[in-house]
Amino acid sequence: MPKIETTTKTFEDVLDAIQGKNLKVTAPTKGKTFKVGEANCEVMTDSILDKENLNLSSIIVRLEFGNTSFLFMGDAESKNEKTRQWPKTDVLKVGHHGSNTSTSENFLKQVSPQYAVIMAGKNNSYGLPKDKILERLKKKNVTIYRTDEKRTIEMTSDGNKIETGFGDVP
Repeated sequence: MPKIETTTKTFEDVLDAIQGKNLKVTAPTKGKTFKVGEANCEVMTDSILDKENLNLSSIIVRLEFGNTSFLFMGDAESKNEKTRQWPKTDVLKVGHHGSNTSTSENFLKQVSPQYAVIMAGKNNSYGLPKDKILERLKKKNVTIYRTDEKRTIEMTSDGNKIETGFGDVP
């Protein structure tokens, strides 16, 4: 978790779960690596600690498995995207649910994904994902998968190719 606190119910629930399982909280830093099975993961940026905009504290992780790669942006915004140069990545989990505050032109040019996954609730009150972001992705010929349309999106890799399926989990 990033080193920032809030008073939201979600944050309190996370703290309760951590305490209930007797876990230790750590704050990952840029360049930290770890494994998930045979996949290599790297923390791509340090959190930007800003109590006025908690999205900026998102932890961004890139996963590489064989010749395939995935970039998980959390709720990161353009300010996070500007903190470094980005490697080309096969699958981009789009930041901040496809809001206008994420997925800048320059960032998208660097990452140049084949696939984009956008997590947004159906008929959400924020109108996400935004048309501007969808058009930006389409202009780059990125195949877009959205949870508001497909519900559960499952992407698997054998290290050489990525396959996509759709579940029925709400």
